[in-house]
Amino acid sequence: MKRILVVEDELHISQLITYNLCKAGYQTAVAFGGVEALSQVEHFTPHLITLDLLLPLHSGWEVLDFIRKHPRQQISTLPVIVLSALRSPQLQADLRRNKVEHCLGKPFSVTELCLLVRSMLEQPHDTNWANPL
Repeated sequence: MKRILVVEDELHISQLITYNLCKAGYQTAVAFGGVEALSQVEHFTPHLITLDLLLPLHSGWEVLDFIRKHPRQQISTLPVIVLSALRSPQLQADLRRNKVEHCLGKPFSVTELCLLVRSMLEQPHDTNWANPL
């Protein structure tokens, strides 16, 4: 079963996301802030992350930087979907530089999110999972 880490500080949004992802057959964990997200990346070892950028303590940008600079390739290459109320061409460019291909603006369609998650997890980039160390 594929694992998804939902990093979202708004309770009702995190519940909406996790409910629908669980219903779609994924195992989920939630981090409500940046510090918790950093820990969950290490211990939950997700296959994909949904990430809000505006988080308490450590921002989503800091979480993304931690992921991309991680020494384990399994973590540094994790697919990330950013969910953010922030939208601009500059944001899109900054996300692409950080290897984030998908950003859904808030409010977003849960159906679109679930379809995007499925398509990203079906892509054959999971070669890092053969040897997780």
